[in-house]
Amino acid sequence: MSSPPQVSLPAVPQSAWRRLLGHPLFLGTLLLLPIVWMLVPVPIDETRYLAVAWEMRQTGEFLVPHLNGATYSHKPPLLFWLINLGWLFTGVHAWTARAMVLLCSIASLLLLQRLTVRLGGSEQAARNAMWLLLGSIYFAAFANAIMFDVLLTTCVLFAAHGLVDLAESHACRGILRTGLAIGLGILVKGPVILLFVAILAAGAPWWSDRLAAGQRLRFFGRFALAFLLGAAIGLAWAVPAAIHGGEEYARAIFLSQTFDRIEGVAGKSTHGRPWWWYGMVYPLMLLPWTLAIRGRWSGLRALAGAPAVRLALAWVLPTFVAFSFIGGKQPHYLLPTIPGVALGLAYALDRGALRVRSGLFALFLLLLGVAFAIAPYWADTRAHLGYIGDASPVWGAAFVLLGALLLVFARRARAPMWPALAMLAVALLVKLAVIEGPGQRYDLEAAGARIAEAQRRGQPVAHLGWHHGVYEFAGRLTQPLPAFLTLAEFEAWAKEHPDGLVMSFYRQFRFRAEPVFTQPFRGGEVSIWKVSDALASGVDPNVAHARDAEEDVSDE
Repeated sequence: MSSPPQVSLPAVPQSAWRRLLGHPLFLGTLLLLPIVWMLVPVPIDETRYLAVAWEMRQTGEFLVPHLNGATYSHKPPLLFWLINLGWLFTGVHAWTARAMVLLCSIASLLLLQRLTVRLGGSEQAARNAMWLLLGSIYFAAFANAIMFDVLLTTCVLFAAHGLVDLAESHACRGILRTGLAIGLGILVKGPVILLFVAILAAGAPWWSDRLAAGQRLRFFGRFALAFLLGAAIGLAWAVPAAIHGGEEYARAIFLSQTFDRIEGVAGKSTHGRPWWWYGMVYPLMLLPWTLAIRGRWSGLRALAGAPAVRLALAWVLPTFVAFSFIGGKQPHYLLPTIPGVALGLAYALDRGALRVRSGLFALFLLLLGVAFAIAPYWADTRAHLGYIGDASPVWGAAFVLLGALLLVFARRARAPMWPALAMLAVALLVKLAVIEGPGQRYDLEAAGARIAEAQRRGQPVAHLGWHHGVYEFAGRLTQPLPAFLTLAEFEAWAKEHPDGLVMSFYRQFRFRAEPVFTQPFRGGEVSIWKVSDALASGVDPNVAHARDAEEDVSDE
């Protein structure tokens, strides 16, 4: 019997493999992908957003988001819609949401690559821009996180392309791109997208070398049309949602959730901080580049007329100032400006005005590794830092090894690829060390299963203190979990439900009675008691007055 003919596959040229192995998308995705499956949803933000998406699926209410049975006005619905769309194909998993966000991160990298070329950068500059964005610690940290800011960054980059179209007199394409980006941005995170895009549009006469004085009025007229298109897309959801959600929900989505963050500098606004706060935080968000890039002012000054540099400055500096004078501040609010930094730095590297020097960053990694190695021993004496005490010092050794390798090869690491890969590895290791390393402290599946089991058998369950929906997705709950903010409220409920269960992760609500369930949770623990035992024993005063480590550190 004759053997079957041998089919020989065409050999892939070695240069093609080298291009693939050196491409930002390939290596970046390789380092970002493990977290998609390995990391549990992180309380409080990721668990809350999954809970809202889960409640949409359970109730079929897709117009107005809900959390724990109440309308949820803090965020628009696009992220929750996308998660539910993914669940249609994958089933209900947390990794579906992470994968979707990672796809948006990849889209942001591709949009930045194309934007760099459109503004006069070389192919090498475009690749460097991708490395600079990918390697920035805050982008690396959020690239696969179930949060809104990566999606917003993608919308801002898409809007930048639309504004370049308008400046180059591609009217229809520019209006559609800019309008669609604004509309989607509103559905991602509300009107904040308008601030990013309007600032960039206002600087167009300065950053565009194709926008002559006689064309400026036409440019802004077309931008106004794009603005109206974007507003129409946002209102197409907001108006029906306001009518359906009621007066309080309408007031929240149109007024409160925007102005509560703007009101005053470090006043009563959400996450109020002083005007100079971003000046302290932003350089850390740009690591490793604040340590790994060097240059002279004279070389940078020579590039001041380049459209790419001017657009980058118009993108970053006015936005930074505007956000500094807004009362509510969180680091990730400025995530959409990091592509602008990457664009400007990549162009300057390409023209020789800047250079990469990895030695100082390598030393930083060595110090970070030492800190991680000794942190568990230091945290063992502080109860509220239990999540650090449970981490292994081996993670610190991994950082030391990473820094040593970068230091040994620092002279060769003259391209942004190497420090970017090192920072991506740091982001991966930190997440594994802090979230997965302590074991059960961030995994609420067991607690959620206990609640679901009690609800199925008809046993009432209540929570002392607001729980932020952290159990809902973990337990796939189908009923709201009542939350009481005071002991008096709980006692009134307990009299009507003496056979029920009460639970909490707040120190101020620790009962003397032996819990029927307990597990570590972040810096403390979550416990479940029988209502009758809790009422009979009372709250332990030695714990109730301790500092509560479970305060809300969310972005809301």
